[in-house]
Amino acid sequence: MHPAPIEVPPRWRIVATPDADAGDRLQLVIDPGPGFGDGSHETTRLCLQALAALAPRARPWRMLDFGSGSGILAIGAARMGAMVEAVEIDPLARAHGERNARVNGVADRIRHAGNVAETTRTFDFAVANILRSVLLEFAGRLVARLGPGATLVLSGLVSTDVPEVGVRYAQLLGGQRPEVYGRDDWRALAWRDARASASRVPRGES
Repeated sequence: MHPAPIEVPPRWRIVATPDADAGDRLQLVIDPGPGFGDGSHETTRLCLQALAALAPRARPWRMLDFGSGSGILAIGAARMGAMVEAVEIDPLARAHGERNARVNGVADRIRHAGNVAETTRTFDFAVANILRSVLLEFAGRLVARLGPGATLVLSGLVSTDVPEVGVRYAQLLGGQRPEVYGRDDWRALAWRDARASASRVPRGES
């Protein structure tokens, strides 16, 4: 028996198998597997809501999904017109994300990589829904991938993680403070036009 669809207002409907009854929402078909992100966790929902609210309106646009897991965020961005680079270190999770991209018909819009060092361009939008320790370790490398006017969204955080992560990224973003969004105990941080204050950060700094 397949799990019930998950509705993430205002834009998303997440299902395990294709469903004709998506209404006016974008349908994401995510087969449960080894990659994190089936839509049930609050941090995934926070990122999907941030993507719906903050993604560039101009086309085309480019997104980096760091710690892409099941590929749910990459697929959502591709459904919104983005070209995506999805970075996932776990090969089983990466293969899971590739399968989900094919099922959703967006495999041609998502490039999968095993390390952020394999990405060679800058992005209009970057999202990382991952552990606090990883966000701190890769802060410089993520900021270095932001293009002019980019938006950065970080999640996978509880409220006590926010000060440390917020300060670390603010140091790299010219002191710019994030917007903080919450669902239950979980938090997401968002910087709009982040790269405007980050141009002095050397590529590869961590």
